[in-house]
Amino acid sequence: MSQAAAENRSAGFSISREGLSLYWLALGCLLAGPWADTQTFVLDRSSLENWEVWRIWTGQLVHITWPQLALNMVGLLVLQQLFGAELKYPVWMTGFIVISAGIGFGWVFISNGGWLPLFSTDKVTGFSGLLHGLFALGACLAVNRDRLLTIVALMVVGGKILWEQFNGAPELTAEFVGTPVAIDIHLYGFISGLVLGGLILFRR
Repeated sequence: MSQAAAENRSAGFSISREGLSLYWLALGCLLAGPWADTQTFVLDRSSLENWEVWRIWTGQLVHITWPQLALNMVGLLVLQQLFGAELKYPVWMTGFIVISAGIGFGWVFISNGGWLPLFSTDKVTGFSGLLHGLFALGACLAVNRDRLLTIVALMVVGGKILWEQFNGAPELTAEFVGTPVAIDIHLYGFISGLVLGGLILFRR
């Protein structure tokens, strides 16, 4: 095989090794559940009323069922492959803190507060809201590297969220994960990721 052919073949598809520190989030999800003691970490309204505010962050890592965890880990893999170059440790850690706070604020003061009564529950579990936010953050920060990728990613994830708001979550998804899909959490995570990404770009 000629050198030019080898270069073209390697350029066609490659596995990204950037942003591997994102998988620390996967480890956190594995440590937080699904286990019998998830009540220690889960985000629920009564605990927040008792000022157990750490649950805003630990609640993002708790999963009730193994299919729910598996689906979100696939999403994390796609996130790392697409936006690992943008989501290095300081960035995704900042995203974890800010996006989780945005999700917690939206869930407490908007969904449960009755301002925008979308999908309101007494308990939030799962990584999907944070995942939507990290996709938005990564897509924003990738605009100078690959503008087309940024546009497509934001359109796909944003379109999915809009579809959920008008039609609800697909029944097959809820049946597969074995728990209701909190579509409002996806919305709050996505908006938080967009805002954080915009702020980082503006500062740069």
